[in-house]
Amino acid sequence: MFVLTFSKKNTGRLLAGFLTLVVALGAGVGIKNFILRDEETMRSAKNTKLTTTREMAEYILAKGYTVDLQSATVKEVKIPKKFDAEFENFNAKINRTDGLSLEKYKNDKVNKWTFDITDYGVENKTAVAVLLLKKDKLIGAYLLEMPEGTAYPLAKNAGQGDILQ
Repeated sequence: MFVLTFSKKNTGRLLAGFLTLVVALGAGVGIKNFILRDEETMRSAKNTKLTTTREMAEYILAKGYTVDLQSATVKEVKIPKKFDAEFENFNAKINRTDGLSLEKYKNDKVNKWTFDITDYGVENKTAVAVLLLKKDKLIGAYLLEMPEGTAYPLAKNAGQGDILQ
């Protein structure tokens, strides 16, 4: 048989230690859930199938932009066989949009869909949303600002500091 005795001084320390442990564990669980949610979002985007222009527009809307469905155009483009430093940088920045990457698609032909953005809020500039698809699977997404042709990650909160090179 065990008998534990506590003084008021020891009880306070024990209670404080227990509360610290509970708070630390709660914070750890919260951080873990946040990280897993981000990974889940990225995983789901990597497996996103977009078969209609409406689905594509909904994806872009989820990124914070409204597009004109009538402006949708598609053309076949070829991903370079070998990425130079500039294209590596471009691919790394595309990766900021849901963890997408063109790495597996080197030397492949893909469909490049473009949509005019109707609510682009930068004065004297317009923009198009670009989606790269291989067999209806989303493999890349970015925003192309006109008239310069500067590319940015496709997310309204990305900002000018995230220029795709």
